[in-house]
Amino acid sequence: MAAVDLARLEFAITVVFHYLLVALTLGLVVLVAVAHTRWVRTGDPVYERMTRFWGLLYLVNYAVGIGAGLAMEFQLGMNWAGLENATSGVFGAPLAVETVVAFFVESTFLALWIFGWRALPQRLHLACVWVVVAAAYLSAIWALFANGFLNHPVGYARRGDVLELTDVGALLTNPNAWIAIGHIAGAAITTGGFFVLGVTAVLKRRDRVDREFQRRSFRIGAHAACWGAVVTAAVGALQLEAVVKAQPVKFAAFTGSAEKLDEYAAALAARFGQVDLPPAGLVRGCALAMMVIGVVALVVGVWALLATRRDRILSARVLPALLVPFLALPFLANTAGWVFREVGRQPYTVYELLSTRQALTPSLTTADLTVSLVALAGVVLVLLVLDWWLLARLARRGPDAPNDLWTSADAVLV
Repeated sequence: MAAVDLARLEFAITVVFHYLLVALTLGLVVLVAVAHTRWVRTGDPVYERMTRFWGLLYLVNYAVGIGAGLAMEFQLGMNWAGLENATSGVFGAPLAVETVVAFFVESTFLALWIFGWRALPQRLHLACVWVVVAAAYLSAIWALFANGFLNHPVGYARRGDVLELTDVGALLTNPNAWIAIGHIAGAAITTGGFFVLGVTAVLKRRDRVDREFQRRSFRIGAHAACWGAVVTAAVGALQLEAVVKAQPVKFAAFTGSAEKLDEYAAALAARFGQVDLPPAGLVRGCALAMMVIGVVALVVGVWALLATRRDRILSARVLPALLVPFLALPFLANTAGWVFREVGRQPYTVYELLSTRQALTPSLTTADLTVSLVALAGVVLVLLVLDWWLLARLARRGPDAPNDLWTSADAVLV
């Protein structure tokens, strides 16, 4: 396997695994904040139990996601020096803001939320978790500003071999980025909703939780799964329209047009020399998988939402049984969507400006990349397995089992 292919494989593995954790983090934190809000407004202890239980699962996933994100950042800096040298003033700026937001604002207010149950007034404590929500989504938005530039470069000027940022407004209003933001936000909410539905179904089957906790968790999960899927589908249609207009090579791969791909291959070979067109089968397969899974998720989300009326879901057998394996649906769709978005951009790293081969660190050998691929892919795989093992272990125990995190957090400030 060539060096560029090894680097692309390493990028794909680290990014996809990291995003699986990010999608759950972004979706679950909103539901935790909603449950916390209802507890503050009503004083109902069921909502407090929901906040602590789903909040604990969110915190585990968030912590593991940071580790996977560091592995992703490491390979980005090590393998793609050509990209950094050519675009650091444009591509690097939003990533720098994303880092400040993620590691300073989000982490600071998350710590206040964890340790503020007894120390802070209720409404101030609630405000902390909503700041965490805002910071998490701002972090994702800034990351997508950077990714949007790769897919649809705007707001730059070329100075020799370097792209310099000349229009911040254009970068921040990039339509490619904003369509992706809406699509990914909807997908994240859907992911959080299906996670809550699936875990609650497991608790129901094992009889680990009372009916009132089941009822409210099913309801909040069903709303998130249903409306998140609606937003994802609606914005996804706009995203496909943008691909047709701005990324003809990706669209040709999606439609499987061999004639168009041959035309693009000849034109790109004349410009860049050796080119790597996107594999039509993979691009088309991932796009169709994403769409089909999205439709299934929407149907199941609507079904679950209707079943929560008059609490029919509590006595149902078929739907709760389906919700456990269907928990995987959003994760599969998220993976397929990212493969479609990133692989379909080939042969470019920055669309029509910088090829993937030009973006690669020139000094790296296949041996170097093989070692880093095995090491970093191994790290993120271990983290992913650890995350799911911890989540499954904590989820099976249920909301009323004692846990060290909340006990320690409460004890610190007693």
